[in-house]
Amino acid sequence: MPSASEMIVQTLEEAGIDHVFGIPGGGTGQIFQILETKQDRIKTVLVRHEQAASIMADAYGRATGRPAVIMGQGLFMGSNAAFGIMEAMLSSSPMVVITDTSDSGAAQRPANQSGAGEYGSIDLQAMFKAMTKYTTLATNPKEAVLGAQLAIKHSMTGRPGPTTLLMRSAAIGGQVDLESPPFIHNAAGFLNTVKSASAPVDIQRAIQILNESRRPVIIAGNGVHVAGAHSQLQEFAEQWGMPVATSYKGKSAISEDHPLALGMVGTYGQDTANKAVGDADTVVVIGALLRSQETVGERPDIFDPNRQRIIQIDIDERNAGWSFPVELGLVGDARVILDQLVDASKEAAPGNAANRKDWTDSLPHRRRAGGYHDQPEMHVDSSPVKPQRLVAQLQATMSPDTIYALDAGNNRTWMAHLYRSQQANTFFSPGGTAGMGWALPASVGLKLAFPDRPVVCVSGDGGFMMTVNAISTAVQYDLPIICVVFNDNVLGMVHDHQPDGHKIASEFYPTNNATVAQGMGAFGVQVSDSKDLPDALRAAQASGRPAVVDVLVDPVPSPDDWRAGAWRQGQT
Repeated sequence: MPSASEMIVQTLEEAGIDHVFGIPGGGTGQIFQILETKQDRIKTVLVRHEQAASIMADAYGRATGRPAVIMGQGLFMGSNAAFGIMEAMLSSSPMVVITDTSDSGAAQRPANQSGAGEYGSIDLQAMFKAMTKYTTLATNPKEAVLGAQLAIKHSMTGRPGPTTLLMRSAAIGGQVDLESPPFIHNAAGFLNTVKSASAPVDIQRAIQILNESRRPVIIAGNGVHVAGAHSQLQEFAEQWGMPVATSYKGKSAISEDHPLALGMVGTYGQDTANKAVGDADTVVVIGALLRSQETVGERPDIFDPNRQRIIQIDIDERNAGWSFPVELGLVGDARVILDQLVDASKEAAPGNAANRKDWTDSLPHRRRAGGYHDQPEMHVDSSPVKPQRLVAQLQATMSPDTIYALDAGNNRTWMAHLYRSQQANTFFSPGGTAGMGWALPASVGLKLAFPDRPVVCVSGDGGFMMTVNAISTAVQYDLPIICVVFNDNVLGMVHDHQPDGHKIASEFYPTNNATVAQGMGAFGVQVSDSKDLPDALRAAQASGRPAVVDVLVDPVPSPDDWRAGAWRQGQT
């Protein structure tokens, strides 16, 4: 009879899972040992910290639509890895956590590192249930195999997300009885589910609303990325001459060079997008939750269901009509529903195109008037480097197909606001927990998903140091990412909001992050003058190694100088 560990690895193969990130520990060491013979089919990536494993898997799952596995000892997967698991949960990223309770076979006795949930231990099952869409506790070998199959299934079906197979010690290495029920079947058979569509009558209702609209607009969110619906989104917008704004996490749902693109809406969005959405009579929301950041604190001059007709498309019926009441909620996969809408629009959209002509024709003027992805500081060299100029030089130097991983803080705000994505599906951002330190490990996961494209991590110096260990992983596995660090020696967003003369716990000791990278075997260069930045970026690419371009940036400019303000009662 095969062992549970052998059959768990077999299950991963059957399901087409090709990456495992983690650190051997506890009972999972047995599974890692079997993976050693499978490296031609399942790549095992040793990380330096479980947090990095979860972030890499989060990014890899977003990029490919397939879950990666994170694996290690229970207490450290439940604590260190929680950062990326929570982000994956809130960002709809498929991921499978495989771990153990390290109970030493006797949960009723005192034990080291136990997560069995008994007295004297940590309740790992409760912890994982709080941050995943499915968690199962296997107490015997067969349950472990069945649990692996269902964890993979649930990570991918419906709204994707992280799942957990948690195993008691007796479940991991024991023999699996294949001769009695419940029987073990090929895991691939659990994945043959069709993505959900909307009823034809509801699609026709959406078409009717659009036909009655003169100023329709689309808000494209993370759901477009999750569904891989980029081409469908563009075709649908073109059929109706309908401008497209994005949420922060939806950035690059459509190329921001496209004539119908408005850029990002919201607090840190484009003035062009905010005003166009505010002027719209119909808003089609695709895979966006309309959080406070997108609605600028529910500013009624941007979003107002009392004067706008709202159609919302979402994979989860709880999300359609969550933030705002909607006239029509279409529940299902964004790509499938957009395919339906595209088909239904072929005859309907041209019929009253004249009604929308003035709206579509106004877009070039709106972009010019709104300073679309432009600020004067983007065109002026200086030392230290203005953050606006840094963004402009990234735009000018890196190829249009570059994949970007953003972090948290001011650095990601400058990038999200000013960088004009030139191709769809090129921006990946933390936005569930939106924690610092995401970008660097995420870029490692993205490079594994996009081995033939440039991958750039954009981070502040604070976030970079939180997960700097991922540089070592990138070096070990020959993954030539580039990390561009906005180095201003402060926690920028925190520092900006502390009163002058009363700064506390927001200023760093100056660090040369390029030298740190060199110590790990990576390429590193520090830049203090913006004139030197293009050459530094080109040298980083030419090195063929993981690289850190540490940019000394001016701490004075703040996104607060241009961010959209919240609505105040009584304003006109």
